[in-house]
Formats: sequence, C-alpha cells, structure tokens
Amino acid sequence: MKKITCSLAIFMLIFSCAMAQNKGKKEAEQPFVPKVTTSAEIEFDKVTHDYGTLEVGDVKTGIFTYTNVGNRPLVLFDVIVSCDCTEVEWQKEPVMPGKTGIIKVIYTAKTPGVIAKQVTVQSNAQTDRIRLQLKGNVAGQ
Repeated sequence: MKKITCSLAIFMLIFSCAMAQNKGKKEAEQPFVPKVTTSAEIEFDKVTHDYGTLEVGDVKTGIFTYTNVGNRPLVLFDVIVSCDCTEVEWQKEPVMPGKTGIIKVIYTAKTPGVIAKQVTVQSNAQTDRIRLQLKGNVAGQ
C-alpha cells in the first residue's frame, strides 16, 4: 500500500511539472491580440503645441487634430483652459468612428515669460481625460 501511495505521489508530481511546462509554452505560442474596444477612443496627432517666441500682445492659434479610433461615436463634453489668456473652439457634434475633429487653441500673449499652459479635454472616450500642453516664450519689452 505504501508503494502505491508513494508511486501515486511521484506520478502526480511529475504530471504537475509537465503540465506547468506545457502551460508556459502554450501562453508563449499564442499570438498577441489587441484589446477590442466597445466604446469611443480618442487619439491626438500631438499633445504639445509650441508657439515659439511671441511678443506681448501677439495672438496665435494652435490646432490639435484628433481621431476617434474606437467603434462608437465620440463626444467632447468640455475643453477646459488653464488661464484667461487661452480660448478654445471645438466641434460639439459627435465624431464617428474613424473620423477626425480639431480643437483650435487661441493664445494671447499678455505677460513676458515662459508659456506653460494646459488644455484638458473631457469626453466619453475610454480615456476620458487628456491634457494637451501649450509651450513657448513671450519676449519682454
């Protein structure tokens, strides 16, 4: 009886090791399959706009282009600026899957110094908040 129990224990140990090795091989052999989204998803062509060097009083426009890479209509709920020196215009209608939209950011240089502003985009996308960066330099007088 002890021989049977001992033999059974050894068999189970060997079987478990063999299964663990096969499991690792099966996982490694499986191809990568990207996650399929069942919602809207937003992707920007860039997340930073550099206005370069401006003079006090200059008004410059930057354009951010985005694409709905999901499979549901994309709606921008709000586009929030970090200061009163920045205005935004964006499309209020839903952007269909595969289509693009733009956010126009108008910056008015009011004081000399480095430009480091943010624009926060809120939407119904899976990534529901994205921060866009504005940079540049306003020359002193």
